[in-house]
Amino acid sequence: MQLQTHSQNIGENSFRSCIRRELVELHNNTENAIKLDSEIPDVPETAYNDALFLLEVIFNSNIPIPNINATKHGSLTLKWHTADGTANMDLCGNGLVVYNAFSDEDRKDEGACQLSDTAALDELFGALRCIL
Repeated sequence: MQLQTHSQNIGENSFRSCIRRELVELHNNTENAIKLDSEIPDVPETAYNDALFLLEVIFNSNIPIPNINATKHGSLTLKWHTADGTANMDLCGNGLVVYNAFSDEDRKDEGACQLSDTAALDELFGALRCIL
């Protein structure tokens, strides 16, 4: 698997290298799980590329880096657990980010946007910051 960047203008850096290694390891682990259980759908490589892009935006927005996992539905999930609640961002590989957050006050926030929609991403990050 070779992760591609969404932008040729962004230079290579240690953060990107570290995240790329983590995503490649996750991809390899997911492939091994699929070999053991054929009912687990494969996560599209584009989901890993979307995750690399989104994680860099998250890092540059001073938001803590989440846990990254493959789901049993063939997507990647970015998950934050805090004292105030949880938040998830799901990536299916089509450029769509599906977001939900639950706070201890039984408040729920959810939404979806394209990775290319920076205004909507900023809104999702604002909601995320409320529980971090």
